[in-house]
Amino acid sequence: MFSAAIVFLFTMALFLSGYVLQQRYVHTLQAAIKPRLPKPLPAAKPIQPPTLDVKWARPMGSRPDVDESVDQLIAGETLDWSRLGYVQVVKEFAELCSAVMLLADVQKLKSPAKRILMFPRVWLKERKDDEEYDSQMSTTMRLLRTAARRHGVTLHPMETIVDGADGSLPSSYSLASLYSLTNYERIVYLQGPGVLLDASALDSLLAFSKSEPMAAFPATPERTDLSTSLLMVHPSHESFQQLKASRSSKPVTDLDLFRQAFAAPQSLISEWSLSMGNVVYESRHLRDAVDGFNLTVFEGATTYVRLSDPELPGPEYDVPYNDRARLRPKDEQAREAWEKLYERFRQRRMEVCGLDLEYWEKPQLQADGADRADNGQEAADDVHEDTAAEL
Repeated sequence: MFSAAIVFLFTMALFLSGYVLQQRYVHTLQAAIKPRLPKPLPAAKPIQPPTLDVKWARPMGSRPDVDESVDQLIAGETLDWSRLGYVQVVKEFAELCSAVMLLADVQKLKSPAKRILMFPRVWLKERKDDEEYDSQMSTTMRLLRTAARRHGVTLHPMETIVDGADGSLPSSYSLASLYSLTNYERIVYLQGPGVLLDASALDSLLAFSKSEPMAAFPATPERTDLSTSLLMVHPSHESFQQLKASRSSKPVTDLDLFRQAFAAPQSLISEWSLSMGNVVYESRHLRDAVDGFNLTVFEGATTYVRLSDPELPGPEYDVPYNDRARLRPKDEQAREAWEKLYERFRQRRMEVCGLDLEYWEKPQLQADGADRADNGQEAADDVHEDTAAEL
């Protein structure tokens, strides 16, 4: 009887172990056959509100009173950011990458404002089967998709500013099209190419400013004219139609068009707002830096740097080192800041657009002048040698 019980227990143990192994094998087989489903994405983390400061909030007028500052802070907490945005206007293919880079920087700096890219509607024209492959248009479409999918940019095709104009010409488009974005209360336009170091000041301008047709960065310290380096605009149908009619009557540049329509200094960002730091800085001014320039202070106090050295064709071109070295600032820290800005632009161009710097060839006029100078020197040397031989 005892031996029978032992046999029964061992048999039961073998049966159970076999059953467990069988079930484990079945589950493994089912897992192998079942389609591999992706893991659910983690819950989206809300974007933290920017560090806002009412000191940036006066595109018009003087320093705000204390009570007004408190009201603005309270309003900022319940602000509808879907009605505020950063916008870039692209008129030709060469400008697209820099525009996408700037909007990508806005996203990287966690600004809650919308990002908008305006470009010619003619770019969306479908290519016919018999048309040749256009590598430039292929790159353009890729960059537009990158802007929309990776950086959350709203794509907004724009029409020519003059009805019936040639849509293939960059001159057929205008910054006046900013006023057609009537779904937005206030928008900020930055003239590229450049590097955005900090978005908090611009976010504060967007958040707390009063909606005015134009608040522009002054062209000179005397504040007698506006520039297009930085524009904060309140879009409206009336303003757009007025600018469009003015532009249709005679061909003028965007700068002249805005200067005719908006008088200074009423349409300029206030001195109070601009006194808080370098809201817009031109890279060429680094070459005028004096002793005592501090790189850390400069980066902390600067919002946007426009890369605008007139001797260079643009930051998107690979200029020979010797030509670039001659233009570097003399001050050591200013030179470091200048080089860091251009290198940062190069790296972001590769990261965002997947493009290296463009090949640049010195203009023929300069090259011919250099050749003539070399030939003249060679001729002078030959004359000198002949004279020495005769003697």
